[in-house]
Amino acid sequence: MDILKTVIFIDGQNFKKDLQKFRFKAAGHNLPEYRLDEKHFLWEDFFRQAISVFSDQTRIPHRLLRVYWYNTQATTPLHRYDRAVRDIIDQYREIYPDLTPPLVESLAQRWHQHQRELLSRAKEEVFDDIQKRTSFLEFKYVGQLVLRPYKVKELLRDKEREGSFLYQGTVEGEKGVDIGITIDMISKMAHYDAAVLISGDTDFIPLIQYLKDSLKLVYSLSLSRGEQGQLQLFSPQIKNAVDYFHVVPEKDMLGRYLDRKSGIPPIILNEIDRRLSELLPEKPAD
Repeated sequence: MDILKTVIFIDGQNFKKDLQKFRFKAAGHNLPEYRLDEKHFLWEDFFRQAISVFSDQTRIPHRLLRVYWYNTQATTPLHRYDRAVRDIIDQYREIYPDLTPPLVESLAQRWHQHQRELLSRAKEEVFDDIQKRTSFLEFKYVGQLVLRPYKVKELLRDKEREGSFLYQGTVEGEKGVDIGITIDMISKMAHYDAAVLISGDTDFIPLIQYLKDSLKLVYSLSLSRGEQGQLQLFSPQIKNAVDYFHVVPEKDMLGRYLDRKSGIPPIILNEIDRRLSELLPEKPAD
């Protein structure tokens, strides 16, 4: 029997949102919730097991050729927007009468610069390290992260610095990443037999249908929460569109694929262990 050449395509931003739904609060400590993300998992084990599952379920052997993981290449540029500055001052005039146009401009610019730095650090400190440690994986950077510096998400007094403010603009999402994924999935069709798409974005449904019409097998997978996977982090439309859909249970994400050496604080590891004890069946007494 022929072995099916298989490629995994990951919508990075979409997948990150699912990963961050695994969050933990240290009991008895006044600390913010700790969110797991890309750096906290053993991805080679994750991908190899996914391929094994597809082989078992379809009764056809699969071989992993490559994993392409897509993230945004840059942020949208910052443009001065005088009308938006005036609207912000009008909106907060009664609360913050000392707010001025130059101050709003400065707050928006600093927030925009901070988002650019976060994007750059993620590549250098997270994704480059994952790629070094994971076989068959290649990160690809396409499109833009859409920033709206003058669309205020939060504006508060900085209690630690007199006369200063804590300012957050709005991250609206990505632009162009789905196009990059689509182009690659189609342009590489001659080199694979099966494609695994990790995304809950229903905009990919026409692409899935096109690949199936071209006699390619198309799979997808998603993460789940709960003892029996009651909360499944995926789009039902994607599930119905692909040839086979695999759900990775929470107990596997936290028990099998979690990298306990990835810098997770010990008090959070304790909470993860407590959660695992709820998810795993009790061993019978001897």
